[in-house]
Amino acid sequence: MKGKNPVSIPKKYQEILFSIGTYAEKLGTKAWIVGGAVRDFYFGRDTLDIDLSFEGNVDPLAGFAVKRWGGSKHKFSQFSTFRVNLTTGLKLDMVRARRESYPRAGVLPEVTPSCIKDDLFRRDFTANSWALSIMPGSFGVSFDPFGAQKDIDAGIIRILHPKSFLDDPTRMCRAVRFAGRFGWKLAPKTEELLKEAVKQQYPLLLSRERLTREFLKINKEKEIKRILEMMRMYGMLQFVYPGLEWHDGLNRVKTVDERLGVMVCSLGKSGEEFLKSMRVKKELAQEILEAWKVSESCHAPLRALTPMQQAIIRAVHPGLKKYALEPCFLRGRDLKELGLAGRRISCALERCCRMQWDGKVSSREDALKIVQVCFGSPNCMGDVPSA
Repeated sequence: MKGKNPVSIPKKYQEILFSIGTYAEKLGTKAWIVGGAVRDFYFGRDTLDIDLSFEGNVDPLAGFAVKRWGGSKHKFSQFSTFRVNLTTGLKLDMVRARRESYPRAGVLPEVTPSCIKDDLFRRDFTANSWALSIMPGSFGVSFDPFGAQKDIDAGIIRILHPKSFLDDPTRMCRAVRFAGRFGWKLAPKTEELLKEAVKQQYPLLLSRERLTREFLKINKEKEIKRILEMMRMYGMLQFVYPGLEWHDGLNRVKTVDERLGVMVCSLGKSGEEFLKSMRVKKELAQEILEAWKVSESCHAPLRALTPMQQAIIRAVHPGLKKYALEPCFLRGRDLKELGLAGRRISCALERCCRMQWDGKVSSREDALKIVQVCFGSPNCMGDVPSA
């Protein structure tokens, strides 16, 4: 390509990338920046994650980068991919250019080494099918065989071939995620194929683990409300969980885990089933489950809640009083000392927890007074909730 390039590599990355390109040339390998980093450079946005594609063996290049700048590398042998974390803070995903084929819909692809054009064609959307050379003789030269720049300028999400959603249904999630993030629209044919993919229930071809990963990526997005609305509009949320929809509490929390917790609690009685369907770490699932139990009971907890649990519950119940989520002011031993026993203890605890949640008691002394009034007489059950 001659003439002025439409996109340039930021100066702060030029020395590292030029050195990698020079070493690649010594090995007889061509090297490119690909995907989202090119798009970010075009927008003038900073990024610490850069994908590199090589028309040759990646292993020595990953080793060169770590030896030269320090850091670590991790190999994903299935796809000849290396994740390199440099001490400079730069993260490089280094992959051998390849062609992909899908033995069946929804499964991971089979790959064979190939050229940069084939490597770009396997990408999810045209906007991510743009490459910049890092070779010494063509450093920074743009390679855009599928119209990435044109679609980015138009704000369009366009798949690269008609079978894209069938080959990999996770691209359905990525389509609405990118569209929501940037405020873009789906190209008419892409939108038509997405609707057909929903109709044919392509997401059911995915393992629950892969669908969970894609949905958690959506939970990271700043424009999550816009993305979930697109998923609702296209009928995609049903594949995550029936009845799942936007909840204003999602605006009141900050982390991905807290957003998941809000979704669980917003589903009410179905929340536990939804949580079990999400393939998340056991410790996280248990922490969210305890928050869900408190949220569903509308009672102050008997044990101290974690900061995350409190954030989730307050997001779903924004009007709670200050002490609503503190551990119940009274314990069983307190009630035994008052002469209560058996079911009267459990009823009294339930009454205290509910009134604490409602903001009607704000101290241990208040709680003791309530118990003495309602349960003081050994023969009086007071205003006890039915079992």
